[in-house]
Amino acid sequence: MSIHVRFPVLICLASCFLVAFGSLERARVECAGLPQKDSRLPAFQLPAPAAENDQRYLGVTPPAFELKDVSCQLLLVEVLGVYCPLCYQQAPLFNKLHGRIQRRGLGDKVKMLGIAIGATTTEVEHLRKSGSYEYPIVQDERFTVHKLLGEPRTPFTMLIGKDGKVLYTHLGVIEDTDAFFQVIQDLAK
Repeated sequence: MSIHVRFPVLICLASCFLVAFGSLERARVECAGLPQKDSRLPAFQLPAPAAENDQRYLGVTPPAFELKDVSCQLLLVEVLGVYCPLCYQQAPLFNKLHGRIQRRGLGDKVKMLGIAIGATTTEVEHLRKSGSYEYPIVQDERFTVHKLLGEPRTPFTMLIGKDGKVLYTHLGVIEDTDAFFQVIQDLAK
């Protein structure tokens, strides 16, 4: 068999492999199981925030807590990366959102929590001390929670009811915080 005959066969086989691999990769991503609206989150524990003010805000005590332990009706969870530029883009928007929730008298019903995937205690302390985040941030240093959530890219935002039901999800920066605040108000009724 000449090289001229083998070359098209190789191209065909390579193309089939790429198509199959692409389909497999797509299937892997689709089966990764990112939380969806109306799904329930699996139970998991997070380390309690180091700052006592953050512990009081969430209504949790050290050393660890589950999301169901947070004293609120609606929990906004932001999965973030310490070195994620999109997370830093969203941070001031969410800080304003946090203030708006407090000013509108929803502070007892709605709480905000950041989960910093892969972050160390030192990195989380730096985020809080720098003022980048005005709401509690806890670390998921070993990516345990991140894996349970289907390894979402960051930022990934969820609104979770007291019963653990996912009421809203968004992957990426939420730029229209007015519309998002309306969603929060509607769900907190």
